[in-house]
Amino acid sequence: MKQLRALLMCVVSLMAFSGCAGTGEVIPLQIHSLSTGSGSVSKSAAPLRVAVGPIEDGRTHKTGLGVRTHLWGGVTYYDAPGGNPSEVVAKALTEYLSAKGWQVTKPGSSDAADVVLTGKILDLSVHAKSRVFFTEISTKTRLAVQAKNVADGSTVLMTLNGSGSDDEFWFDTEDVEALVNDVLTDSFGKLIQDTTVENRLLRLKAH
Repeated sequence: MKQLRALLMCVVSLMAFSGCAGTGEVIPLQIHSLSTGSGSVSKSAAPLRVAVGPIEDGRTHKTGLGVRTHLWGGVTYYDAPGGNPSEVVAKALTEYLSAKGWQVTKPGSSDAADVVLTGKILDLSVHAKSRVFFTEISTKTRLAVQAKNVADGSTVLMTLNGSGSDDEFWFDTEDVEALVNDVLTDSFGKLIQDTTVENRLLRLKAH
């Protein structure tokens, strides 16, 4: 019995110490939309042609996306690939809108856009804190979006907010990526849920 107890204590100790010391490593997070195709535009409507323009990084602190605090000291840092969250978010938004049935064109292309989307990242952060036997993960996203209708010059202004948290027993970087992508995708959904297309113009829905 004593041997079994000692063995169990060793196993528990190894589990607790495994991966619990941070080395200051910077890990780029793979950020993309998780669109499932639900909530897409009506099949009878002509697809809206949208140009996704610049997405500005308007965060107060522009260095990295967040940090993981390890149980036994040290930290791990998270960042966007290439340290460029603006490019990553613009690409994720493009993927999302394309999956929802909108025709996404490049700004300045020969395919005239009905709407030009630009935006500013106000928040894109993730934090993880290791505790005994589990790791807490939380993330926040906030994207200010301006949709300019080319035909009449009118604009639609929206702020897409998202937040989420999760606890993981077997922690992996993919858990962080999954939470960030889920929250970011959910916030993108509000762009379609709260707007309607009228004569190739984007309008806010009346509530």
